[in-house]
Amino acid sequence: MFNLFISALVESWEEGNYEYSRDRVIKEYTAQEVVERYRELDEKNIEELKSFPCIFVVEGEKIPSRIGYLTNVRLRSNTCIIEFEFDNTFQPLPEGTIEDLRSEIDLGRWELSRTHWAVKDEPILDILLKKGLISQDEIDRSHFSELPEPPINQPVPSGSGAKFNTAQVFIVHGHDEIAKLEMEEFLQSLGLEPIILSKQPSSGRTIIEKIEHYTNVGFGVVLYTECDVGYKKGVMVQKYRARQNVVFEHGFLIGKLGRGRVIALVKGDIETPNDISGVVYVQWDDKEGWKGELINEMRELGYEV
Repeated sequence: MFNLFISALVESWEEGNYEYSRDRVIKEYTAQEVVERYRELDEKNIEELKSFPCIFVVEGEKIPSRIGYLTNVRLRSNTCIIEFEFDNTFQPLPEGTIEDLRSEIDLGRWELSRTHWAVKDEPILDILLKKGLISQDEIDRSHFSELPEPPINQPVPSGSGAKFNTAQVFIVHGHDEIAKLEMEEFLQSLGLEPIILSKQPSSGRTIIEKIEHYTNVGFGVVLYTECDVGYKKGVMVQKYRARQNVVFEHGFLIGKLGRGRVIALVKGDIETPNDISGVVYVQWDDKEGWKGELINEMRELGYEV
């Protein structure tokens, strides 16, 4: 997810703060699910929004846009003041960049002509990286890699007397940021530390090395969400699928932790892999019955929840 800030004035981003009318804050050009999540700008939600990358744009892209981050949000009766900093690790984005990313970031038809704050459910840094507008080295040196590294766990043991780390849970996810945030929030409410790969520093590791390093946990949660579409060759019946990385990491966790320490939650009408036999898929339902099932599974494995 990322914050998209647009203003009509060229000088808007010069002082490190900007004041929006409350009716322009996370209401326009934002998916309804996201609007509902941030309807109340309480302390928890503000901290969550501060963790997202920000793109600062002048209407019509009269000047280069900037990448940065929120440092504070102050609420007044009719306005909202954002305080921010640019991340100078990244070069300014040339004029026209945001327009060129219209489909990738779900940019509204007239959005570049409207002063507002939107929250987009898209991985903006990944998108910019794929487009060659930023580099992995810049990401690794940026504000977004400065999260504290969790304690280095001992390798997951094997055998009947094995002791697993029951303080952390690894979350595998696709592009459904709302599902990821809800799961992260739920695990934190249980007093557990969610481990999300994208939030962990690389420290020079490759992706597979990061997966190996950060999966020294006692339990894994895999979120199957409607991210991709596919069908069997010759049979043009499309069906939603999870991202390929989700399927890969699901299998990796089963191999490392064992089937009993991995649970797969399915949100929506998803095609699930048929070659992972004996795996139980739990439906992500609106009544949140999955929470009870997840708690029961973890309690059986020694988690104090």
